[in-house]
Amino acid sequence: MEKSELLEKIKQETAKVKDDVIAWRRHFHKYPELGFEEYKTSEKIRSVLKKYEIPFKLKAKTGVVAGIDRKAGITIGLRADMDALPVEEKTGLPFASVNKGIMHACGHDGHTAVLLGTAAVLKKLEKHLNVNVKFIFQPSEEKPPGGAPAMIKEGVLKGMDYLTGFHFFSDMPLYKVWIGKGPVMANTDSFRITIKGKGGHGSAPHLAKDPVICAACLVENLQTIPSRCLDPMKAGVLSVCKINGGSAFNIIPETVELEGTVRTLENKIREKIIEEMRLKIKKICESFGCKGELEYNNYSPSCLNDAKLSEKLKGLASAILPAGNVIDYHPIMGGEDFAFFSQKVPSSYLFIGMGDKCGAHHSGNFTLDERILPYTVNLLSSLIIEFPYREIVRRSELQR
Repeated sequence: MEKSELLEKIKQETAKVKDDVIAWRRHFHKYPELGFEEYKTSEKIRSVLKKYEIPFKLKAKTGVVAGIDRKAGITIGLRADMDALPVEEKTGLPFASVNKGIMHACGHDGHTAVLLGTAAVLKKLEKHLNVNVKFIFQPSEEKPPGGAPAMIKEGVLKGMDYLTGFHFFSDMPLYKVWIGKGPVMANTDSFRITIKGKGGHGSAPHLAKDPVICAACLVENLQTIPSRCLDPMKAGVLSVCKINGGSAFNIIPETVELEGTVRTLENKIREKIIEEMRLKIKKICESFGCKGELEYNNYSPSCLNDAKLSEKLKGLASAILPAGNVIDYHPIMGGEDFAFFSQKVPSSYLFIGMGDKCGAHHSGNFTLDERILPYTVNLLSSLIIEFPYREIVRRSELQR
């Protein structure tokens, strides 16, 4: 079958599964589950895979790994995350979440449905595959320590040559696709600062060592690290997102806690921020007669797109999609535990635009433009079918 005929066949098979993909997405949206609790989600995934006679295994408690084995020389993985968020839904959709306080507020319902649709299309066109394909349905992307490390520990990457992930992205116009090279998402770290002072009565602050005023000064000064301590051409974000302290309006507390996140694209910048944080905490707390303790956690590393793999996928996507749909963009300071996979095998993470009318990610008003679902099934299926494994540099060469 000629290339043009094969791509047309993929479009036809995508059209056949379109309604199912939308229905699957709505099912997952209506019945969202948090990380490592995706039992019903996992059950639904497995039922669809059984229908299409695609073998699978359970991994990392609720995760599912399925595959089409063509006895080929290259194995490509496609990964989708499947967990929801602890967010109360406000969309008013007819298929809105029935699980109070839990919602698919980031698009993972669509990711899971798209991967099922891609599996269905590729199974129909199995004889045209020149690669083996693994479909990875990963639990707990949103909830540290994350599902990716657990799946890696259980051998999901064994025999994997290349891996691709994707995310629907409301900051890019509908149908636009960005396939970057190098770091595309940030190191995702968290911190807790404990400030210990001396409590007292609110009417006599001179007799106390007030950790509240110390915390206020520290929050303000921490913000100067990205703006005054880093090279302005280097990306770095420090956000204090939580302050906790005190028990009454007239009592100066003994302790105040600050919690927040640091995002960087380079490890040297991360280390510089940590160094400056320690210095400011020590000096500022001492100036108020308090003691400060920093607990810093490196959660997720930067997500790295392998340059040669991403360039190859970008070329294929440019040939598959309408002119102008593959665009240039920039790394984002959000994080993803797909990054753990990207540290192990040559990987490429795609951003797929769905426009700015879908609400903010992680908000109760977030939804998907469902036109993006069949569009992405067609794209992923076409990329796998067209992946010219005899021409692409093998993994051993990529890692030299």
